[in-house]
Amino acid sequence: MPTTYEPAEVPAWPAYAFVVTDEGRVTVSGPLLPASEHPDRASAIDAVAAAAAGLGRPVRAQATEPDGAVWLLVISPDGAVGELAGGGQRGKAPKKRGAPARAAGSPAPAAPSAGPGPSAGADASTVPTPRPAQTPAPEPAPAPAPAPAPEPAPVAAGTPAPEPTPVPEPIPVAAPTPEPEPAPAAGLPTPVAVPAPAPAPAPAAGAPVTPGSLADAVTHLHAHAAAGRVDHALTLAARLDDQTANALGLSHPDALRIREARARITSLAGDVSGAVRLYRDVAERWHYQGAGEQAEAVADCAHALWLEIPDLETAIRAGVAVVRMRNQIPGESGSAYTAVVEHQARLEAARDAAARAERAMTPH
Repeated sequence: MPTTYEPAEVPAWPAYAFVVTDEGRVTVSGPLLPASEHPDRASAIDAVAAAAAGLGRPVRAQATEPDGAVWLLVISPDGAVGELAGGGQRGKAPKKRGAPARAAGSPAPAAPSAGPGPSAGADASTVPTPRPAQTPAPEPAPAPAPAPAPEPAPVAAGTPAPEPTPVPEPIPVAAPTPEPEPAPAAGLPTPVAVPAPAPAPAPAAGAPVTPGSLADAVTHLHAHAAAGRVDHALTLAARLDDQTANALGLSHPDALRIREARARITSLAGDVSGAVRLYRDVAERWHYQGAGEQAEAVADCAHALWLEIPDLETAIRAGVAVVRMRNQIPGESGSAYTAVVEHQARLEAARDAAARAERAMTPH
């Protein structure tokens, strides 16, 4: 039986989306993970488990079956698949794609009767777990009376669909008794519906990021960079920067912290000039909000990084941004502003001197 997690145990962010095709392929998307298509569920789960391992905790996932059924799952760093308490099936009952394939002509799992519904007061959104058929022989054509719901699994062309054996009336919602599920195929966990009222669904992958939920994401980015995957970390940082800015606003504190992390990773990737401009943007936005301490700390990062640029032209171009920043965040008694103006003047003087020397050496 899969592990059941309470919603409070698994943060709502990040959340990932699985979309299963009729051929069994699975498209995966979500924060900190490039969108990709996988040949089967096991491969898709491994991809999200790797992201969970980077965070050091389980993450949420939403699986959508080909027939439109949606399952709210929890995937652990070790690849184990659990379920979110009260967050089982939404939509119509899914075809259990993780169950072993049926031989041609064998009966399909029986669906709950389409006859009289649950008793008054029962929660109609709760669907009992489908039961496997009890006899392999097909039944005759149904009588005009209320018949079982159509079988979602396709039947080979030319072969009449076998009629599932009628089952007793649906178990009352107040005291459900789930039936044992068929054993899943190796490596393909099968989600299990929880017959309980579902809480508000977890946000789907790509949903807006909520404030205060991004510390793990920053740790994840720096873990990639520390492991030498700087280009991958930079791609994820840019995507997360855009996502948080769109969801929370360019000057939201969490968006600024993500952009500052992006600046550090941009510097590690070798684009020092780009990192200086990102730091300048963060520092100025803190300054506009009246957060002087944060503004000064980030401005110092931009200033120090600028001084390390070895190429003269690159340093002069980046210096324009630093001078602008220090004009607004001048440091104690204006000392930082004075220092950057003087350094920029020295750089420009050195450039001009080099140009004059080159012209002097050029034959007329």
